[in-house]
Amino acid sequence: MADRVPRIADAPSDHVCAGCCMGKMREDNFSRSPEKTVKSAGVLDLIHSDVMGPMQTKTPGGCTYAVTFIDDFSRHVTVHFMKKKAEVLEKFKKFKADMENATGRKIKRIRSDNGGEYTGRLFKDA
Repeated sequence: MADRVPRIADAPSDHVCAGCCMGKMREDNFSRSPEKTVKSAGVLDLIHSDVMGPMQTKTPGGCTYAVTFIDDFSRHVTVHFMKKKAEVLEKFKKFKADMENATGRKIKRIRSDNGGEYTGRLFKDA
């Protein structure tokens, strides 16, 4: 058993812990394209969205899915809970109407992981 926790200066500089090896961690960051590193210029210029679920624990209302909408400029986060993934379009329309009415601006772009819930014609027309 160790008497003390070693100081950082005591650790060999070439030491790689077993956990890091198991996790295959690397020092290099992945490169980002310029489009992904540029911050939007104003509210609602870019919205990030993703769907989570099904979650093991239901909400009191019986929901097992959630959709997030994050404004890139303000970092404002909105979360809507859903019973089915098919409700994403309905939740997006509500988010869009609420935010556009509150700000007087229009959503310019939405970025997602291109999951099936975002790729249909009805979603593109919204």
